[in-house]
Amino acid sequence: RYGRVIEDISSTDSQAAHNLALSIDERLQALVYRELNNAVAFNKAESGTAVLVDVNTGEVLAMANSPSYNPNNFAGTSKDTMRNRAITDVFEPGSTVKPMVVMTALQRGIVNENTVLNTIPYRINGHEIKDVARYSE
Repeated sequence: RYGRVIEDISSTDSQAAHNLALSIDERLQALVYRELNNAVAFNKAESGTAVLVDVNTGEVLAMANSPSYNPNNFAGTSKDTMRNRAITDVFEPGSTVKPMVVMTALQRGIVNENTVLNTIPYRINGHEIKDVARYSE
């Protein structure tokens, strides 16, 4: 939290780098930031995060947090507000991702509109993945 290293799992020596091209689109960034602030205010939410990704290239076109701060003026800004929740907070997106997973499975012919999806818990690398509720088939 707050940019402090909690545990160093591994370390890799640095290498000479190549040119870096950023993918953030200034117009989209402003739009996403404005709409996120509006959504947080409208829903009376404590905070919000939005990441806009080009699905064809994987490029991040915009990334915003609300509340946010002016990087040119840190005076009076709390450490909590300065963190970029999109890349620092660990959370499971849960149901917000399910429509995209189902849509992809439908498009690829893996499932059809009558397929029943089994939500039985399973393990990956020692971590249990489970749905909050188990529905019978």
